[in-house]
Amino acid sequence: MSVHDHGTPAATLPPAEDLFLHAAGQRLAATRVYAPDGAAPDVVHLHGFGTTASRHAVRYLLDDLAAHGHSSLTFEYSGNGESTGELERATLRQRRNESLAAARLLDEDRRPVLVGTSMGAHLAAWTVPDLRPRALALFCPAAYPDSEADVRFGQERAKPGPYADSPAFAGIRAFDGDLLIVAAEHDQVVPGSVIDAYFSHAVQARSRRLIRLGCDHFIHRWLPAQAEQRREVLGALRALVTGSLR
Repeated sequence: MSVHDHGTPAATLPPAEDLFLHAAGQRLAATRVYAPDGAAPDVVHLHGFGTTASRHAVRYLLDDLAAHGHSSLTFEYSGNGESTGELERATLRQRRNESLAAARLLDEDRRPVLVGTSMGAHLAAWTVPDLRPRALALFCPAAYPDSEADVRFGQERAKPGPYADSPAFAGIRAFDGDLLIVAAEHDQVVPGSVIDAYFSHAVQARSRRLIRLGCDHFIHRWLPAQAEQRREVLGALRALVTGSLR
């Protein structure tokens, strides 16, 4: 096992295990973050688009969940971080398949919790029919049209928007668990209409909660240093993960 430094004293960090998972010929770097009882993860994080996207950016969220009894998995898509592959050749559909491969490492006895950031939120919602999550936590969630599924990232691509045919909205319409959305008031990537669309399509959700923060799109760079807002979000995420077990 190896533990990474994410701004928390080493003595207080939960145990973490680095590993690789395999999907369609690619080797994806991953980390399991363990609760004290060593339980299998039932939470997975799906990161967003960008050359600097990393599985470690949300450790402040996952370490807190571990301290409160919930193990998790975070990984890097092909073309990012320590994973193999080329970012320019990746597609949304490929990343969806990699998300499903990662989910196979979760606790089979519990419906999972999917935590998605930006593009990862689109992917989390898209996988709802397959994974049947008990809860979704979406940070600055993007949405893309159905026509983008097989467009390579190195090509010209559609910007995030409230596309009626988005696979994310089709997935969220089928979602029957608890929904938390954390949005940025100054998001320069995802229009506010996308947040509204996620909520309007979540017609079967058992509960819905929206937190708006005074930051830009890159929420995980900003939030860890904001004591009050961080407490609010960590508390909301803990309540979501624990409460959705009811």
